[in-house]
This record gives sequence, C-alpha cells and structure tokens, in this order.
Amino acid sequence: MKLLKLLLSAIIAWILGLASIAAILYFSNGGSDFTVTDLTGFGVMAIVTSALLMLVLYLPSLYWLKRRRGGVERRIEFVLLTGLLCNLPIVIFLLALVNRKMVLNEALGFIVTFLIIGSAFGLGFTLATDKH
Repeated sequence: MKLLKLLLSAIIAWILGLASIAAILYFSNGGSDFTVTDLTGFGVMAIVTSALLMLVLYLPSLYWLKRRRGGVERRIEFVLLTGLLCNLPIVIFLLALVNRKMVLNEALGFIVTFLIIGSAFGLGFTLATDKH
C-alpha cells in the first residue's frame, strides 16, 4: 500500500510539473507559439529526468531523513530536502548549459519545474509514510 501511495505522489508531482511547463511555455511567448509538440518534448524530458532523480536521489535522501528524525512530523524539512537540496546538482548542470545548449529562459523553466516536482514528491512522501 505504501508503494502505491509513493507512486501516486510521483504521478501527482509529474502532473504539477507538466502544468508548470505548460504555464511557462504559454506565458513566456504570450500564448502565440504554444504547441502540444513543445509541451510533449519538455514534458518527456522533465518526467524521465525526475523519475531517475526520484529513484536515485529523492527516495534515499527522504528515507535517510526519516530515519534520522525518527518520523515525518516536520513536513517542511522533507519538502525543502527534495525541493531545494536534492535539486542542486540539476540546477548547477542546467545553469552550466546556458548559452551553450539552451537559453536562460529554458533553463529557468526546467529549474522551476524540478523544484515543483521535488517539493510535491517530498510532501507526498511524508503523507504516504505517515503512520497516522
């Protein structure tokens, strides 16, 4: 049951990430060049990367913090861990790609998307593993 709750929190985090990508794409150009192709391209990249991050970085860090704190009473710590600290390597990597492989607006859009996905997954983890 806990695995199903974690999967549901990942799906909700991905939906929020896709919504943020759609909003960023729409408002960055005033809605003029908003296409499903752009949303699909950016969305697939964000979902695949965040899925790898969830398995390799988010979950081990969250379980470590849960064991260290003895529970998930202070949810803000878990949200900040996955939202900010675990996404720091991605932020550095994306900022290093600016003016080489992508423009600044794309990098900032991905950074915001990963912050939203990470924060939502961290909150979902606390709700999924809470014993109450």
